[in-house]
Amino acid sequence: MTDPVTRPPATDEVPQDAPAASPQAVAALSDMETDWRRLDPRMLLVHLVQETFRLLPVLFGIIILGRSSDNGQNWFEWVFIPLVVAVVLLRYLTTRYRITNGQIELRKGLLNKQILATPADRVRTVDVTSSPIHRVLGLGKVELGTAGTGHGDRLVLDALTLPEARHLREELIHLRQVRAAPEATSGIPAGPSAPPPTGEPYAIQPPVTAPAAAAPVADTETELLRLDPRWVRYAPVTMTGVVSALAIFGFANQFITRVLERGVLTEAVDRIGDYAWWVDSIVGVVAVLVVVTVLSVIGYVLQFWGFRLTRHSGGTLHITRGLLTSRESSIEEKRIRGLEVGEPLGLRLVGGGRLHVITTGLSKREDRRGTAWLVPPAPRQVVAEVAAAVVGDRQALTARLTHHGASARRRRYIRAMWPALAILLVALLLTLWRQWPIGIAVAAFTPTLVMPFIARDRYAGLGHHLTPEHLVVRSGSFVRRRDVVQRTGIIGWNVRSSWFQRRVGLAHLTATTAAGKQGYTAYDIPVGSALALAHEVDPDLIRQFLA
Repeated sequence: MTDPVTRPPATDEVPQDAPAASPQAVAALSDMETDWRRLDPRMLLVHLVQETFRLLPVLFGIIILGRSSDNGQNWFEWVFIPLVVAVVLLRYLTTRYRITNGQIELRKGLLNKQILATPADRVRTVDVTSSPIHRVLGLGKVELGTAGTGHGDRLVLDALTLPEARHLREELIHLRQVRAAPEATSGIPAGPSAPPPTGEPYAIQPPVTAPAAAAPVADTETELLRLDPRWVRYAPVTMTGVVSALAIFGFANQFITRVLERGVLTEAVDRIGDYAWWVDSIVGVVAVLVVVTVLSVIGYVLQFWGFRLTRHSGGTLHITRGLLTSRESSIEEKRIRGLEVGEPLGLRLVGGGRLHVITTGLSKREDRRGTAWLVPPAPRQVVAEVAAAVVGDRQALTARLTHHGASARRRRYIRAMWPALAILLVALLLTLWRQWPIGIAVAAFTPTLVMPFIARDRYAGLGHHLTPEHLVVRSGSFVRRRDVVQRTGIIGWNVRSSWFQRRVGLAHLTATTAAGKQGYTAYDIPVGSALALAHEVDPDLIRQFLA
């Protein structure tokens, strides 16, 4: 059973219905008006390297084909290299951008010409990325995240000089954070509906005379977090570290195979069979743990080295991270709708956690690239302090949660135990009827001993809480997460109850929002508590559906 209840979201959360660039934003961009400009000429070398790596298989095939020809002519190589250079040069010559009439325009392509434009006040995030080749040349790739959520909703400028890229980011993100001209000069009272976080009104465009020079907001940053190198100890106990380890292992697999073929490690591998099976098992487990630990630490360093979180006086959070490839991201605080405090099982056991931001205008691709990271795997106290500094509601992060009662606890045990019992039953039947080894039945009995502890931990992580500003829900065991969602950012409710849940009076209550994962759920909550919770958050929305 599904009962969705929704109301129209706020204007800034529905990009397709949002108005065009406001006069205030256009006025703030008046000093940024530019003619059509090309990208930095050094992008030719960047794209040449990128295209060469992308076409390496083709290049190898051409070389092999040319070397194997009877006449020995390698004319393929003489055609391939100029072709790549021509493609890169054509891309440079046909790519231009400008800022005009309060919007950013990008023009590229010759045969398949594209003109991309987005209002400057619709830019949600600005990422400046520098790969190793970019950093050697002093360049950066600017990616502008707009109101959409797809890959096509990003306007990419590859590449600009780093000072120019950072200046463009500052102007676009902080374009509305300027002082108003004096009322006597403009003749128009300053009083927009949404003042900036600094409390100062927007600049007003006078209808006749030119405005007085606007005094910019003080360009200052407050550091909220800086990476402590000792935090790399959390890398092996996170899924991020394991995934990074697998990626690095896959990349190095070919090299490892060649080393084995040359006999460097062949003798060591062959000696494994000379010992008892339990010795080989211990050695294998230790070897896997050492390899995963080392690769996880390497992945953590590559991804988070130099991590720094700052708060800009213009009302943004700025994140810098990365060892080889550096990334700089800026997020407007007024678009933040909450936080996700992650406590996976491994991090919980060592007293760690991580922090993601819930914000509008952040695409899934940006989320996967780590733009939403506010705190990498770090001590729990550090996560709590940064979270409190961002949302300003410590009660939402530390308050004791309301548990969901005996029915929810019983449901957790039932859902955890029946698969383990089913496996045990199948193993016993195969042992009795098919004469399978008794060791299989013994091994199948292990889950029945472990699952009660997992069920207990899953229920311990279940709960909800309501503060004057935020709705808090928590769930999970292996991947436990505490979601803190702004009450004003909730645009609807979804109440789902299966046949089994209805028998015991439980339901899943999902608060829908235009930010983050778009829905945050209180699992197996009593129906009465679910309706009361939704009514307290937004009585006008839910009252019409209550008897």
